[in-house]
Amino acid sequence: MKPTTRRRARDRQEPSKQARSAVQSPKKLSRYYPYVFSSVLAAGIAIRILAFGYIGYFNNDNHLAVLEYVSRHWAPPNAGQFNQAYHPPLYYFLAAPFFRAGNLPAVQGLSLLLSIATLAAIALLFQRLPWISEQLKPWCLALAAFHPQFVLFSLFISNDTLAIFLGALIFYQCWRAQAVPSKLNFVLLGIFLGLGLLTKAVFLVFVLPLALFVCLTNRRLPDSYGQIFSQLAMVLGIATLVGCYKYVENFLLFDNPTISNLDFADWTATQRPTWSGVVTLFDVNVLKLLRDPTVSPATVHSYPLMLYGSFWYSFLPESTFQSNLVAPFNRLGSMIYLVALCPTTLMLIGALRIGRAAVEALLPPPNQQNPSNSARKIFEVTLLFTLLLNVLLVISVGWNYDVWSVFQGRLLFPSYLSLLIAFHAGMEWTESSPLKAKLTRGLLLALILLFVVYFLVEFWLASVHPANPLSMDHMPYKVDMNAR
Repeated sequence: MKPTTRRRARDRQEPSKQARSAVQSPKKLSRYYPYVFSSVLAAGIAIRILAFGYIGYFNNDNHLAVLEYVSRHWAPPNAGQFNQAYHPPLYYFLAAPFFRAGNLPAVQGLSLLLSIATLAAIALLFQRLPWISEQLKPWCLALAAFHPQFVLFSLFISNDTLAIFLGALIFYQCWRAQAVPSKLNFVLLGIFLGLGLLTKAVFLVFVLPLALFVCLTNRRLPDSYGQIFSQLAMVLGIATLVGCYKYVENFLLFDNPTISNLDFADWTATQRPTWSGVVTLFDVNVLKLLRDPTVSPATVHSYPLMLYGSFWYSFLPESTFQSNLVAPFNRLGSMIYLVALCPTTLMLIGALRIGRAAVEALLPPPNQQNPSNSARKIFEVTLLFTLLLNVLLVISVGWNYDVWSVFQGRLLFPSYLSLLIAFHAGMEWTESSPLKAKLTRGLLLALILLFVVYFLVEFWLASVHPANPLSMDHMPYKVDMNAR
């Protein structure tokens, strides 16, 4: 055999130095991943505490009238009495003792506690899910820790704070019911779903996915059909008893169980027409957002751009943080929109991967699947199905009322964990190539730095130009719907 041939054979049998170092490097770094994960969690909590110290009490939805009414009468108003009174009452009853004890600062303090608890629940779930690799955990948690919109909407005096927390809690309880399918865990799942329904109507989209989750989780058990029926009846029965109050009242009073301020308000006429044909569904020209980081005539006729813009940045003037209206700081939004294409693409790729796995989870008999692998598919499909219904809910309401302000990314935040799970599946896809992995991490690091800079700018502006925490100067925010 020629020397060259022998050398090639040896090279095929023995890994190169670069390959050996690539294998050894993750092992050396693996011991640092838990510290990085803990550091990201601590930084996310710190960001929330700092934002709490600088931001005002309200966003575009003023819940104060309902809160004051409940704190005086200890009874919920009906949907026609006040703006926001159409919401289920749990948040207001939970916040009322804080309002009586310490007024608005105490109520916003409740929001801070819920915000930190939400981040902790997400971190705990990532720690418990066995299929999430150590090196990807910090990246997944970092989105929840630093994402400005997710942080801010968990800090306002608003039922969003409780809805976001309960969304994370429901998904965490899904994992617990999967790990230990006991009666208690399914009872708790029904209770948490009921509390969600008692907080905000968006939890109606959780009902069908959780019903599917109960069916798929119990199908491996003996007497599976009987077990499925009893568990399903228990979960849905408890959720209905706990959470149906406001929907029944709205139906009796207005013949509409899901009535909202869109049915009462006059301002909706100023936001029409949003729909301008099929292009409204498929306009994904992000360059429009780069030119105009906040809502403008160029973007209000595109459902995808409005959802994308309001998800990643302060697309709408909605708080006392207003760097989005001050040049040149609003160009941070343009940069965020550009770099956020990376995690958005990964979420879409991950959702497609999970969707493909859904077919495998639903079709083959359970005894032909690895139990742990099957558990992952069921869990991820449940979350993805919830997210899909959440998106469809926003689109259907926006299309029905033809109002552009309906298309807000915050309406997806109760399903935020679904987005993170899809993001993780997309990150797994990048691991197949060192180049893709390095490029992805570089873009994600750039996005996190932009998020941090955004917060620092807002904190600086709030210090230099202190705002009244009760300020609602950004309301109403009008757009010329006829301009193009």
